[in-house]
Amino acid sequence: MSRAPFAWSGDLTEEEVQRILREGDPEERARLIGRIVAEAPFEEIWRYVSPEEIAAHWRVVRRYIWPPDLREIWEWGLHVWGYEIASDAPSAEGA
Repeated sequence: MSRAPFAWSGDLTEEEVQRILREGDPEERARLIGRIVAEAPFEEIWRYVSPEEIAAHWRVVRRYIWPPDLREIWEWGLHVWGYEIASDAPSAEGA
């Protein structure tokens, strides 16, 4: 079994990644999507997940993206691509 190329901070195999993305519980899938977005080269991300999946799990995914500037770029990109994302930032109405 080969290690997933993006899994620098762990030893997930390619087979384990595919299994979790197919069959994992929602929280486990969201955490893995976060790791993929944070650790995989941009071109490789799309081998595993779609922008729709990233947007759908954004509340968890965003925790894995560092530094905050990179998180903001992802939020901007998802917005430009037409995806609604849930943000943990306070709204202007609540300020």
